[in-house]
Amino acid sequence: MANDQYFGRACKTCRRRGRGCDRRMPSCNTCETNGLKCEGYLLQWPGLASRDQLVGKSIPVTTKRRRTRRVQQSRISTPPLLIPQSPVLQSPQNPRNDNDQNDGQDNRFDDLLAPMQLPVEFSEDHTPSELLIWSNEAPFMDNSVDYLLTPHPNLDTASPQNHSQMLEASMDFRHALGPGLDDLRMPDELKFIMQYHICEVVPKLCVDNLSPQNPYRDYILPLATEVPSLLYACAALAACHYNVRLSTKQFEREFFRFKGKAMKRLQEDLYSPVRASHPGTLATILMLCLCDLCHGGISDFQSHFQGAKKLIELRHERTAGSFVEQYLAWLDVMAAASHSKPTVFSSQEISSLLVESGDQWSFDVIPCPSDQFEIICEIVALYKSQLDAANPSTETSNQVQDIKQRLLQKPVHCDRGQNWLHVTEAYRFAIILYLLRVFCCNIDEFELDWLVSSVLYHARATPPASGWSDQLLWPLFHAGLEVKDARRQEWIRERARCMQSSGGFGNVKSAIALLEDVWRGKRPSEYISLMQARGNGTVLFI
Repeated sequence: MANDQYFGRACKTCRRRGRGCDRRMPSCNTCETNGLKCEGYLLQWPGLASRDQLVGKSIPVTTKRRRTRRVQQSRISTPPLLIPQSPVLQSPQNPRNDNDQNDGQDNRFDDLLAPMQLPVEFSEDHTPSELLIWSNEAPFMDNSVDYLLTPHPNLDTASPQNHSQMLEASMDFRHALGPGLDDLRMPDELKFIMQYHICEVVPKLCVDNLSPQNPYRDYILPLATEVPSLLYACAALAACHYNVRLSTKQFEREFFRFKGKAMKRLQEDLYSPVRASHPGTLATILMLCLCDLCHGGISDFQSHFQGAKKLIELRHERTAGSFVEQYLAWLDVMAAASHSKPTVFSSQEISSLLVESGDQWSFDVIPCPSDQFEIICEIVALYKSQLDAANPSTETSNQVQDIKQRLLQKPVHCDRGQNWLHVTEAYRFAIILYLLRVFCCNIDEFELDWLVSSVLYHARATPPASGWSDQLLWPLFHAGLEVKDARRQEWIRERARCMQSSGGFGNVKSAIALLEDVWRGKRPSEYISLMQARGNGTVLFI
């Protein structure tokens, strides 16, 4: 019975008879014991999927036993897919045109089925720029193995509790919303992981997980049906997210394999001016940045941003609401805040991206409001202009104090509810902590305690295991640098564990590793030296 699977609700027969149901799949034991025919289970469309044309609709889960395949006398550990049939997503108005290099036939997914695979030994230290994107070499990949149909030792030897948790987590996304993957001619190797991407990853990429406007669902996914590099980048992000969120290595090999395919196809796209100017190519770079964030938050992000800037200059129009360009500029500035190199995007380019959307971010995907972000840009630009930021001049010190006062006088952002208020206030006080620390200012201990307490208060006020709290890694990290109380340190650890299991991004673990070094007294005198302690790559905690 160790391999039995269980459903979340009682079967239809037991619900009608008012009897207790053991919820075993594919048919409950209660019905079989009483000699009754189990009528199966009914899975309701949850959340946003229950709106519009799906109101009152349900997905029948039949009692037909699934066909299984035994590999070395072990059951398949990958959960089966239950893909509802729904209309195919409409393609963007700017279709991909590959006629400059093909015969005009519809072969968007022909190359997806090519037998390619990264070598098993794939160094985590390599970045896309070092491997593929901006080089003239691509790796040779041998025939792929259907890893999804092989047993996974870490699950086969797991405890019953862990196995039950894994099974429950896999059942969460069997009710996928969005297009039918069969209708999109999705390669078989991507069906399961893209199902997970649609149901679990896409909502986590917005500040509000229940936001009705999600550009990753409404814009990125339709582009992925046209651009193979973007499709595999989305699959790589989903594979990494699955591993981080469930603390497993079940899809570690797939993460590197899908990421390698995404980078190889991106390199091929860059050889064609038409394909390079397609919005999906720029979106691929964004998703690869998110892959690095998810995998640990340490990477050579500058190579991503330099390539993205070239593509933006090549294109004559913006993506939807300048969403992709804005997010890349946000990542560029936040990455530059952690190392000594200047930003790739200039201040004028960043300002133009905000002006085009009315000084606001296009979608609910960036937790820092635009007025606070402009101050972060000002701080970073001022820091990069210093010859010795550890010993600022009197003029620089006056500028620092002026920035601090202007930030404190900014209006409170309470127009979008209480959670948005707490998130933005946590960022406000964390930016001040970053400002005072990066310029090595003398801070009064009472003021320092007030700033740290303010960040922790607003972080505690956000509901745990939600998009609001998951977006507070950057503020919590800078507050944690100044925390010396053991109780506060333990609370930050607990919140970090919750953030990683809820949000599914591995840079949380990297941030805590740095904080643990600081709490043990291993803190460099300069902020940048601290941020570079994890290696040569840029560390990014957002």
